[in-house]
Amino acid sequence: MSTPGERGLKDAARHLGAVLPHGRSLPEAEWQSRQRGLRWLLWAHVVAIPIITLLFDQGIDQAALDLFTPTFFAVIAQLRRGSRRVQSLIVTIGLLSCSALIVHITGGLIQAYFHFFVMVAALSLYEDWLPFATAVLYVGIQQTITAEIVDYDEANSPWRWAAVHSAFIAALSLVCLATWRASARDREAFRSLVETLEEGVVMIDRGGTMVTANPSASRILGMDPTEVISGYGVNGEWSFVDVDGRPLPLRETPLIITSMTGQPQVAVVAGLRRRQKETRWLSISTRAVETDREPPYTIVVSFTDVTEEREAAEALERSNTELSQFAYIASHDLSEPLRMVSSYLGLLRRRYHGKLDQDADEFIEYAVDGAARMRQLIEGLLEYSRAGRSEEPAEPVSLSLVTADVLRSLAVAMVDSGAEIEIGDLPTVMGNRGQLEQLLQNLVANALKFNGDGRARVWVYAEGEAHGMTQIAVADGGIGIAPSKREHVFEMFQRLHDREAYEGTGIGLAVCRKIVERHGGRIWVDGREGGGTVFRFTLPSG
Repeated sequence: MSTPGERGLKDAARHLGAVLPHGRSLPEAEWQSRQRGLRWLLWAHVVAIPIITLLFDQGIDQAALDLFTPTFFAVIAQLRRGSRRVQSLIVTIGLLSCSALIVHITGGLIQAYFHFFVMVAALSLYEDWLPFATAVLYVGIQQTITAEIVDYDEANSPWRWAAVHSAFIAALSLVCLATWRASARDREAFRSLVETLEEGVVMIDRGGTMVTANPSASRILGMDPTEVISGYGVNGEWSFVDVDGRPLPLRETPLIITSMTGQPQVAVVAGLRRRQKETRWLSISTRAVETDREPPYTIVVSFTDVTEEREAAEALERSNTELSQFAYIASHDLSEPLRMVSSYLGLLRRRYHGKLDQDADEFIEYAVDGAARMRQLIEGLLEYSRAGRSEEPAEPVSLSLVTADVLRSLAVAMVDSGAEIEIGDLPTVMGNRGQLEQLLQNLVANALKFNGDGRARVWVYAEGEAHGMTQIAVADGGIGIAPSKREHVFEMFQRLHDREAYEGTGIGLAVCRKIVERHGGRIWVDGREGGGTVFRFTLPSG
């Protein structure tokens, strides 16, 4: 059983191990890059040390002898054998040995000792406490040997300077360790944040090699992200496709576009199609990390799985299409028999009105009126099924011109209602002209119809633009709509008044909503200050 003192020492050792940076937080690719740089620094000494030897007039033989030390360590380091720490210790001892050799070549020149500090600063790239501990120990031993055996200058190189120099190196090491620890803590917090994201995140360096990826990346892709990055266009087991299911060329992927241009790509939908498996649809965003240098750039890629959303949207689109087709076919097929029924009912009314009893006349009137209402409903269904079905591409449409055409078509209704209409400066929007004319005609016609007992007053004006959408308002001074009923006015066959008071099928506003939504906007209704109603809707700016 361990004593309290031993347990205290173990706890202190564990605490010290947790506080000191150990280099394991560096991603493998990043550590290899830093190790490669330090190896090149070691190879640079293979060239520099013989030159320094010759500059201090020690001859070619001594230069050849001095060349052995840096060459030995450079060759050993180039073999890249062992773990990270083994490789780092080889480079560490090699660089420190070069420092000691330079001090020896210069005869203990005080300026030569600065080389130790430069090498210790270079070792900070490892972000590990072990190379620093090695440096402190190495300098202590080297200075002791120098003081006791070589002893360049009795005044400047007594053995006590071994402790002084080691202390300087230790102080530099502690400063670097404290800085690293704060940096490592921030990185660990950031890494924890990224790893807990449900969104997949991958970083890819300039050479197209994956630097790091969070756990969600593998889960969303259903495979190792490295396979996707390194095997694109080569591995026949999977491929990327565009939204229409066509193969997506490598040059058109968000990754390559951002890598070569530095332009971010946001929420680009692409499918990861795997052989004999379902396509997994992704929403991909990319951003360049360092755009202040020449491409290609290091890229951060984030993506989410939108397979379920896409399938739901496709199912809804199919359902809406089928419903529209059903409404169109049903209403179209009903039109002909209803036309025949209406014709014969009209014939009965003309031929037998007043010749039968009063009840018969009344019954015929009810039948004729019912047939007329049914015809209106069928025509409304046809109108609703056609609304927004145009496959024509969106084009710039002047709402001022469209409104002028609408007012000409409603001239009779305007005269009947004694309308006062004010049209503001209306912008150009992107859309289908015929559908937008139908939208405005329905709204203005409603304003003329629901005017109450006075003269109709209508205002049509633009209310501004935001996020690429223009907001338009159609206001009236009519009877208004109760707040509790405003949410339902856009539903099909919703009537707020009796047919005896106001004619209509209750489909017009449903058509308006369908047109606006097909254009990517939204429509709603508000009360107007002073009485009346304001219909507001948004459309893509032209």
